Amino acid sequence: MCRNCALYQTARVLGLETPDCSSLNRIVLRNHPVNKNEVLYTEGEPFRYLYLIHSGSCASNATILGHSRVMGFYLPGEIAGIENIGQTTCNHTTRALEKGTICQLDFSALGKTLTPDELINVQKYLLGSAAQHARQLQWERSLTGMQTAEQRVAAFLLNIASRLSSHGFHAHQFRLPMSREAIADYLGLAMETVIRTLKSLQKQSMISIKTRNIEIMDKTALNTLLTT
Repeated sequence: MCRNCALYQTARVLGLETPDCSSLNRIVLRNHPVNKNEVLYTEGEPFRYLYLIHSGSCASNATILGHSRVMGFYLPGEIAGIENIGQTTCNHTTRALEKGTICQLDFSALGKTLTPDELINVQKYLLGSAAQHARQLQWERSLTGMQTAEQRVAAFLLNIASRLSSHGFHAHQFRLPMSREAIADYLGLAMETVIRTLKSLQKQSMISIKTRNIEIMDKTALNTLLTT
């Protein structure tokens, strides 16, 4: 099943995809369906599972000064809950933005289920994934430091495209599963500003918008916005 997965090359847990996959079968629930708005884990609950987004997407929220804020999004090929490794409880609440499927890894059972060599392979893989996620978080924190709404929205679209591309998906045409309100909360902007900025970028022929479907028409121009 793992070898037939479209995400196998970019999301495999190295060393466990043996022909029988016996160890993997004991700790991974594959192709588990999730419904729109279904909660994967809740802020403050004990950390146990990691979730590979196979199809669909998720958003994470955290309570800051008494208010729920959008902290980030998980796209196909990415691992929700990776930021909880090393913690006893979950840092965020993460829910599905749309109907999809996930592969659920029982992180708490790794040491009990795997052989020492298998455990080392999984730890190496997860360490690399956690480092990649940390770089993503660092980039996300820099978004609110950008001066203009155009810069923030352009950077957001370019980042989504880059992340999808890294997992073998189309980088120039994609669907934004999150609402304009969620994007605004994430970028620290008003929803009306996000809508107006998207229309402005479309008017300048940098992007094309059809409801939630985005086509990047001029990547160079979008990148130029980030340096002006």
